Amino acid sequence: MKIIVSDFDGTLFGKDFDENRKAINDFVHRGNLFIIATGRAMNYLAEDLSMVDIDCEYYICNDGGVIFDKYFNVVYRKDIKQELVRPIYHILADDDNMLETFIDTSHGYVSDTSKCANGIIARPYDRDKAMITLENILRKFPDINGYMSTHWINLIDKDVSKKAAIDYLVETYRYSDTDIYTVGDGMNDYDMIEHYKGYTFESSPEDLKRVAVGTVNNIKELIELIDKKEEVVDDRGW
Repeated sequence: MKIIVSDFDGTLFGKDFDENRKAINDFVHRGNLFIIATGRAMNYLAEDLSMVDIDCEYYICNDGGVIFDKYFNVVYRKDIKQELVRPIYHILADDDNMLETFIDTSHGYVSDTSKCANGIIARPYDRDKAMITLENILRKFPDINGYMSTHWINLIDKDVSKKAAIDYLVETYRYSDTDIYTVGDGMNDYDMIEHYKGYTFESSPEDLKRVAVGTVNNIKELIELIDKKEEVVDDRGW
């Protein structure tokens, strides 16, 4: 059994989405597993998956802050420490550069700081100013990790990552880490691509390509590559 863990936006979800989806379903039907690992919250991921048939075993959301099984039950979560939620939220909410600020409960976005925060996000007007705000928050709160995506500041617990979520699945369900392939296109995919058999794209950041095993054009091509490796193993009896 082989396992593919894939980033969503820009990796699975893009111009090759239907081609990727068909290849993934065939891959799973042959006895393998497919897992999505995304920075998205589940509610926004579910919107784009609701109208398509894709056979996914787990959904790693919020960059590894929470894992859902195929039936959308939570099997793992690691929240931001509760005593940090209010001060961090108000730094962002009171910042004139932030258009909106939310607490991500892992099931939706709220502004109630008494709720458990699987993540905290904020959408800035000026990205450069937001980077300064992000750096200040990370200096002030060493138990927090975060990064700037295309449109949002994303804050999570310092021990949260896509790799850590995969590690949890490996340890809990006794998967072999040598059977795991990862693919992604962003720096929030760095650790899972570096640690597991990671693939990325020619258009990805150079730092990501340096730690990847190789590049592919899409997930369908990655599956074809895995199948060829398996054929070599079968032929040689390894």
